[in-house]
Amino acid sequence: MENSYRFFGAPDQARYGDHRHPELPWGYWLTSTGEIPGEPPLVDEDGREWDSVREAFWVGRLGLPMTYGAGVNEILEFMLSYLAIKDSRFVAPEESARDIFVGDGHLGSFFGAFMRAAGLMEDRTGRPTAEGRAVLLMLIATRTRDDADEEIGLDWIAATRSLARAKERRATSDLVVQRERIASRMAHRFATDEIAGDPVVKLIGLRITREVPVRSTLWSMSWPDRDQYGRDRFYLWLLERIDRWDAWSEMVTEDGSRALTEHLMKLAFCDRFARDDGTEYGGGRDE
Repeated sequence: MENSYRFFGAPDQARYGDHRHPELPWGYWLTSTGEIPGEPPLVDEDGREWDSVREAFWVGRLGLPMTYGAGVNEILEFMLSYLAIKDSRFVAPEESARDIFVGDGHLGSFFGAFMRAAGLMEDRTGRPTAEGRAVLLMLIATRTRDDADEEIGLDWIAATRSLARAKERRATSDLVVQRERIASRMAHRFATDEIAGDPVVKLIGLRITREVPVRSTLWSMSWPDRDQYGRDRFYLWLLERIDRWDAWSEMVTEDGSRALTEHLMKLAFCDRFARDDGTEYGGGRDE
């Protein structure tokens, strides 16, 4: 069933399949007029010139402002993952709100309405229209080298819930790998996990028994709202303080898990008032 809305940047009641091949990527009709075949400018059927297929879609098709750049590319990458999720399997509304929009149902409703009004999603089924699938193919085909290294779907959405670009995220990942090598040799270390679908950070300690030394969980913190981004940010915060892990483990052993929870809360609160030079108001880094 076709949508009843007037699509952004499209003729009234236009059906994509009437004049476009529904199995080809959106924008296949654009003509390259650059000195090198395939290079911009790309010319559409109205004679308008574009620097890229994505720009033609963003400005020419959706009718959005001429502010195309890195920020818009991130939005289109999100749209790519959104379309891929909706196209590959049925996603219940509550799952979409929780996993795609981090529990923000209002944002989920707005984005869904936007996609339907744009003619990219079906009214009743919530699945991509013929044009929506063509846009999905186009967005996959036009990813940058940095973006192409990352998976499409919920994993991409979870990984990009910050202002960091792909290169910065890879640099952070390399740092995590280096520090986790060090942590693997420590008697007490923090680690990420998942329990019943909820992201978890736990402190693992070495316990000496009569038979053999075993590792056990001394302390843990979970994110019941499945906020993997929040969990990962906290884990990075802990990795930056790997030199304090033994002392924190001793704190749990002597004073209990609640003592460590309160201590970490105080440290995180102090970090919010850190000076630009890295020192903290009212004292040093960590006690």
